[in-house]
Amino acid sequence: MLNLRRNILIFHQAALGDFIVTFPIALAMGRMFPQSRVMYVTADSKGRLAEKLLGVDRIDIESGWHVLHGTDPELNDRNRTLLAGAHTIISFVSTPNDLWEDNVRALNPQATLIQLDTKSADDGADDGAEAAGENHVTASLIRQMNRWPVLSAAGGQMLSSVRARGLNIRRMPVDLVIHPGAGSPQKRWPMENFVKLAQSLHRANVSVRVLLGEAESGEFSTVDVRALRDIATLHTPATYLELLENLTHAKVFIGNDSGPGHLAGIIGVPVISLFGMRSVRWKPIGPAVHVIEKESLAKISVDEVLQMTHRLMESPAEVSIGSADDDD
Repeated sequence: MLNLRRNILIFHQAALGDFIVTFPIALAMGRMFPQSRVMYVTADSKGRLAEKLLGVDRIDIESGWHVLHGTDPELNDRNRTLLAGAHTIISFVSTPNDLWEDNVRALNPQATLIQLDTKSADDGADDGAEAAGENHVTASLIRQMNRWPVLSAAGGQMLSSVRARGLNIRRMPVDLVIHPGAGSPQKRWPMENFVKLAQSLHRANVSVRVLLGEAESGEFSTVDVRALRDIATLHTPATYLELLENLTHAKVFIGNDSGPGHLAGIIGVPVISLFGMRSVRWKPIGPAVHVIEKESLAKISVDEVLQMTHRLMESPAEVSIGSADDDD
């Protein structure tokens, strides 16, 4: 019986921001192979987010795929069928010539296997290319696909589209959203600065929504959290879909180098992203991303952030990008 290969499997297992920067590649695969099924093999919460935003399918990476990292893997029948039916496999979970690659090639020797690395210090662009975004992690991923020129070109075109327009998602901006968290303390603007910022916005009659992750909320002082609760609406999204729902209501998003900032940027929300180091490689992608960076986060003043915030709040052209009122 002829085995029709129509699956494109994208294996990913890392944090939210690391996941979102792969979206242009998934979109390009869908554009290049419209009769194929693009499927993210990832944590279920991230898979649901990609399903909502990109229209791809999701497969829970915890459903037995771990055996590919071991010797003599015994995939369950469903996973073996999905893998055997793939004509293209994109991996962010393996490195060339490792055991995972050996196992995948043994189970499906005919598939095109593309291994990509968001952490790779790609040397394909020089320092003079920053203005064009060629040093960004997304551009690095596209260059890593140069062995497959057609796919690389499609990925580059989709990346340009996402940078210029963001994803096509309906938004209804009603308030300003602040997310003070980040994956590590070194990436966090001081919490007291976020409190001062929220207080200033509250005095200016700006409706403020603060997003706190379950893990992050325990790392902030009760005094700071209470101060925010007195002047803002606090939300603790339990899933990435709940996070997305909150971000669709944002007129402006203010946060650190974090997954929620990447998500806000790619859906077209005007973003103010705070960096204490060079932001070229990891700034969020999207049509309205603004970066404030200093040699340390502590040197970014509340007034600087406040001034940029008011400028974006007062600029309909900035705020309306990708909103529910857009016709295109």
